Amino acid sequence: MSVFDKFVMNHADMDPPELVLWLDDAATLQAAHPKISTQKDGWVPGADQFRGHKEAISREWERATALNQLTTKELDAVISAALEDVHINASYLVLRAKHEKDDAWLHNNGYQPKEKTKRTYDRSVGSVALMLRAKNGPNIGEVTLIWVRDPGAGSYLLQICKGHPQGEESYADYGYLKKVRTVVGNLERASWYYFRIRSIGNNELGPWSEPVAIIVT
Repeated sequence: MSVFDKFVMNHADMDPPELVLWLDDAATLQAAHPKISTQKDGWVPGADQFRGHKEAISREWERATALNQLTTKELDAVISAALEDVHINASYLVLRAKHEKDDAWLHNNGYQPKEKTKRTYDRSVGSVALMLRAKNGPNIGEVTLIWVRDPGAGSYLLQICKGHPQGEESYADYGYLKKVRTVVGNLERASWYYFRIRSIGNNELGPWSEPVAIIVT
């Protein structure tokens, strides 16, 4: 599984202002990501480095513009450094997702998922809500979720809400999952969490499961 199989890696084709916006958005998303922000290895470039590259590119772009030049040696150098860190970051996220068998690493991180040829399923997703169960463990601050397989589903979308839901906007996407069991970690102990899941099929969405609530231990 290559980074080019998972993400649209078109950053080298972006002009400096576009790359600056992308770096800023990616830094914000990765700093707020439940896994990337807490479990990423320190040697891997991330939000702080992206913001640093953003400032450097903005500064050199302003200097090049003042000189009425499309680029300068200094601008090329800071863009090259940013692209190297972007590639390392993206490759790391793909490897973590593969190693942990957890696609949550691949979503809401600033990268655009690469479109795949859609698979046609012989069955439609179920019209009945999935049965979802939650239990604490296997480790402290973790919750194991298990649900019934939907034969028509290509994947499942899991959403999480910390505290009592106040409406649809209370839930946040955790990720698209292939299996019918996952472990959600880095949860705050002695806090209520609500989980719900739905089937994703061939241009179809199943109904949301009934929310399952649990106090994390």
